[in-house]
Amino acid sequence: MPTLHFSTTINAPPKAVFNRIADFAHYDNWLEPSPHYNSTLEIADNPVRLGTTYVDKGRNSTMYGEVTVCRSPEKIAFHQVTHLKLLRLIPAGLDITIAYQLKANGTGTDLERDVSLQANGVLKWFQSRLLSGIAAESQRILEALKLGLE
Repeated sequence: MPTLHFSTTINAPPKAVFNRIADFAHYDNWLEPSPHYNSTLEIADNPVRLGTTYVDKGRNSTMYGEVTVCRSPEKIAFHQVTHLKLLRLIPAGLDITIAYQLKANGTGTDLERDVSLQANGVLKWFQSRLLSGIAAESQRILEALKLGLE
């Protein structure tokens, strides 16, 4: 399972960064829709906590997720899966884990985002293309977090 690593420094305290990440219901206030992300729906708890379930709707897929780590303001992680039938008969799916780690850095926050991806079924053949799209989306998310908090 490949893991992609991203990092940035945000000039805001870790608690503010953590709260922004954990506030799934208001992502639309700071994160524009993209082919990978459109909205987060059916959020069981907001702000999220350990075990919170949600639905992450993209243009081409629906991911079903659960918060697997929630330790404010240091760590938050979630696991998302989707199962598809391409052309209504070819099995495909994604299993994604996204983990954020936050560390105080003076008055700011060093933020790390790790994304692990397992493609299943026919999507295995497209895993490298999926990884490049996920890398671009992760960079976009970190830039939006930074812009919205600074």
